[in-house]
Amino acid sequence: MAPIDDALAALKSLQLGEQPNLTNFADKYGCNRTTLSKRWRGVQGSMAQKIENQQLLNNTQQAELLLYIEGLTARGLPPTQQMIRNFASDIAGRPAGNHWVERFIKRHKVDLLSRWASGMDAQRKRADSAFKYSLYFELLRRKIEQYDVEPRHMYNMDEKGFLVGILSKMKRVFSRRLYERGAIKQVIQDGNREWITTIACICADGTSLTPALIYQAISGNLQDSWLQDFDPAIHKAFFASSPSGWTNNDLGKRWLEQVFNRETKTKARRSYRLLILDGHGSHVTMDFIKYCDDNRILLAIFPPHATHTLQPLDVCMFKPLSTAYSAALADHIDKCQGLSSISKRDFFRLFN
Repeated sequence: MAPIDDALAALKSLQLGEQPNLTNFADKYGCNRTTLSKRWRGVQGSMAQKIENQQLLNNTQQAELLLYIEGLTARGLPPTQQMIRNFASDIAGRPAGNHWVERFIKRHKVDLLSRWASGMDAQRKRADSAFKYSLYFELLRRKIEQYDVEPRHMYNMDEKGFLVGILSKMKRVFSRRLYERGAIKQVIQDGNREWITTIACICADGTSLTPALIYQAISGNLQDSWLQDFDPAIHKAFFASSPSGWTNNDLGKRWLEQVFNRETKTKARRSYRLLILDGHGSHVTMDFIKYCDDNRILLAIFPPHATHTLQPLDVCMFKPLSTAYSAALADHIDKCQGLSSISKRDFFRLFN
């Protein structure tokens, strides 16, 4: 115990009503009289209290987070560092720093373990991937059997971003004379790099849910002009906006409530639904997980760095979608001869 703590303990042992001589106590225990006075009057806390107050989470909150991580691990959902950062931010009510998770794991190394994959040759990598994937599918199989999930209640969700005026690579037919002279080797494109994201969700029975479209808007507000080609009597779409054009925690939760649950709850009735998705931070927050628990929705998270192989939407659906959008965009540019610029108000017509 520090000298000042010894002095404070002695002061607290005084009889009720007894007036202490702080100078004598400071001299006796070898501490600063001014600091002792501030501590005794409650004006200044201890260094340990000061450190705890400066921390994102206090000791009680950190203990709760440890229990939450243990519970997720027991359910086969060991969180990523990004997920833990989201959890901590949810609890604290303010963003966790970039290196907060690493420090948290280091402080609680008795309870937490973080492992990274080491480098290996191609054959060993394929063998390791096969083993990793077999464990994932075995876990998935057990959960499906445990909760008796039918294929018509299994869903896969993912998101795809579009640069509004940028064409993907495609073949064109050139004049050989001009091409070989180097005069024309590229196609004119609009160049608008504003970002719009679609959240797609498909079911194992072949049906799909309403697509969500997230427009990039610094203000966070949608403009009517962007949706001039949207007719609710004909089209189905969920619209939102964010400063980046990507999903965030709030939009991920809103999609879960207003699209996924609303469009699948009646079909499922009291059956469990399985939602398969990647571990993106905006998809898996504490609120997101709790909502799923409260509404009989099971979550299955793809293994890290495996979506290029395992994510059905990414592997099978988004490539032809991107190609189709580029074709529609190229046709629009050809018709207007590049004289009319592409804006967000054109996107829905081309996307649809």
